[in-house]
Amino acid sequence: MTVSTYNPADHATHNHVHSSINNNHDANAANAANIATDNGDEIVRVMPTLSDLKKPHSDQAFIEKAMAEERSNHKNLIASSRDELPSVLVNGVMIDRTAIAQELQYHPAESKEDAVFLATQALVVRELLRLAVLDEPSLGEAAWLDVEEKAISALIDTNVQATIPDMATCERYYKQNITDFMTDPIMTVRHILLACLPEDGDERLTLKKTAYELIEQIKNNSNPNAEFIQLARQHSACPSKEQGGELGIISKGQTVPEFEKSLFKLDTGLAASPIESRYGFHIVEILDKEAGIQMTYEQVSPAIHNKLSQQAFHQSLCDYLFTLANAANIEGIEMTLEQDNIFRG
Repeated sequence: MTVSTYNPADHATHNHVHSSINNNHDANAANAANIATDNGDEIVRVMPTLSDLKKPHSDQAFIEKAMAEERSNHKNLIASSRDELPSVLVNGVMIDRTAIAQELQYHPAESKEDAVFLATQALVVRELLRLAVLDEPSLGEAAWLDVEEKAISALIDTNVQATIPDMATCERYYKQNITDFMTDPIMTVRHILLACLPEDGDERLTLKKTAYELIEQIKNNSNPNAEFIQLARQHSACPSKEQGGELGIISKGQTVPEFEKSLFKLDTGLAASPIESRYGFHIVEILDKEAGIQMTYEQVSPAIHNKLSQQAFHQSLCDYLFTLANAANIEGIEMTLEQDNIFRG
């Protein structure tokens, strides 16, 4: 395999080949067993919630501006990349730059260079698979021209064989990762949000002091419950103030990470210190807390088997793609095929 010019410093963001590959070997049981995954800030319930943007709110303009900038950045990434696309050849055939520009939308990344790399690599892999289909006696050009996804699926079924994990392997995985198999703790929470923009350092210092003063005011009141409700209605910038600050039942993954990180360390009662988030400072009271429950091996064994089977298949697919890449003459890109960057999932 010939390696040439295009190799960005960091390309850890997910890259994906073809939806037919993932559809052919889909594993859906991870969520069923509550296998721990790192979702970062993808699916969160923030304070305030997105639905709250429809209501009058001090943070509304700030959040809408941030969302607009994010959309603009994505459009600019695609537009500005058109003149900076690499020249990549597979066995002497140029990868169409227009196709690379169109593929960018499927590969969000931290930088323009990463996105271009991921999109280009996906199209190189597609070309490798096309050539393999043409060389496969049972498939050939007719199969590719008929239904591309079906041809790729048939090619993979023929050439990618993964080891099926046995019971001992699954049991060992459970024991080594036992803390991953806990139900999420849940909390009943209320808060008072003293809102402030992230970059307003002076205002944040003032609000932090105010938050501590309000906490002391609640603690020293003869009726702290009524005092919390009253202060929430007076001071909170969250629409939950109409319910005395109550957010209801919260489990992990429903709030922004910086809030959740501190929240789930708390015991029941009024927190001694406010929690700082991108929205400001939260005076928090835990009304109820239920710890997570350890799930048994019998409860999660089907999901573990499915997860390990999927991992084995992904590794076998990587090995197969490496074989195709090493047998081809690829110029203009250094291929980096990994389990986490060859699927559009």
